[in-house]
Amino acid sequence: MENNNSKDIDLFNPEKERENIQLGLSNMNQALIKLKNPCIDIPAIQIVGTNGKGSITAFLEKILSSSNLNIGVTTSPHILDVNERIRVNGNKIEKNEFTKILDEIQDKVKGIKLSPFELIICCSLKYFEIKKVNFLILEAGLGGRLDATTAHKLRPIIALGKIGVDHKEYLGQTIEEITKEKVAVINKDSFVVSCDQDRNVKEIIDKRVRNKGAKISWVEKLSEDWELGLKGDFQRQNAAVAIEVIKILKLLGLSISNKIIKSALKDTKWPGRLDLYNWKNKRILIDCAHNPSAANALAKERENWIYEDKGIYWIIGMQQQKDIYSFIKEIFKEQDKILLVPIQGHKSWSLREILRNSSIKLTCDHIIEFNNLDKAFQYLDTLDNWPLCHPVLTGSIFIIAEFLKYINN
Repeated sequence: MENNNSKDIDLFNPEKERENIQLGLSNMNQALIKLKNPCIDIPAIQIVGTNGKGSITAFLEKILSSSNLNIGVTTSPHILDVNERIRVNGNKIEKNEFTKILDEIQDKVKGIKLSPFELIICCSLKYFEIKKVNFLILEAGLGGRLDATTAHKLRPIIALGKIGVDHKEYLGQTIEEITKEKVAVINKDSFVVSCDQDRNVKEIIDKRVRNKGAKISWVEKLSEDWELGLKGDFQRQNAAVAIEVIKILKLLGLSISNKIIKSALKDTKWPGRLDLYNWKNKRILIDCAHNPSAANALAKERENWIYEDKGIYWIIGMQQQKDIYSFIKEIFKEQDKILLVPIQGHKSWSLREILRNSSIKLTCDHIIEFNNLDKAFQYLDTLDNWPLCHPVLTGSIFIIAEFLKYINN
């Protein structure tokens, strides 16, 4: 990864980014020293967890930017363009400014091997310094203990989304191992906010908080009285985390009115979360669920859909390293159909590989495989009648990105 040419934005192609993952803070710490520690004195809210990080970030970003605070936000991965991942007050960095900063950083850190994600974090901090932000929101990319966002030392507030099993190849094989990697970001005097967690996860979080002398607030999901811009009952716990973070900021001296909080939560947008789209004037629901706990949340949402009992066509594209068996077990009912598609540019699950597993009772009658997303939609279009319950596209944020490009074209 040394001496990369920033003109080659393909460096941030999601599959290439995955191939070049490197966990550890040594190189990041060296790079930040070379860059004269951008934003070293700017406090950050660090968002950690398996699911809900992006939504918590979106809620916080909307509230804080609506409060006339100068706020810098970095998220991952991107959906359409890499510059989505670096924002100030809700506005994406311009591509030419991104490449300019990237060039300057690569020149200054020659000899230090940085992953694409580490480069993004370096670019973010440098850009935020230029824009003179007074607060940061840093969404962790993978885990926490060794994540590049953790190289920013001033992180007084830690917000925890739902922790589940994902990225086992990097974080550990059990929920306990994964949790320990994530909560390692909690330091002495941290203010920690968490949604409800599984019992064993909660015990590990509480132990870390006690051992570090941190403070924790456990929140329950918001009532139906709150109107949210993001759909789904599970978003009520993500919004509750965001509100509790705002309460801490108010205790620390920030002035944020309840009117702004309510309005911002109502106006929050974040693509790929239970979004309904029209394709040829027919409804398609898209959701970027890609692990078993997210699939479980999606299955619960299903109970609210009209005609779900008639069966659902699930259009699934999933990366090969993901646990597709547990995912399907969470969402699938006997009357359903799965339309399996590959994700362009990614190693994806195929029908043959899925059927090799005897623990999942599926046959070719349940799953139809297609060469690409377009053919799956063509198949749906040839049915005598469009399904009574909207088809659902899910399995990866990258298949959602492919769909959004597809309908835009």
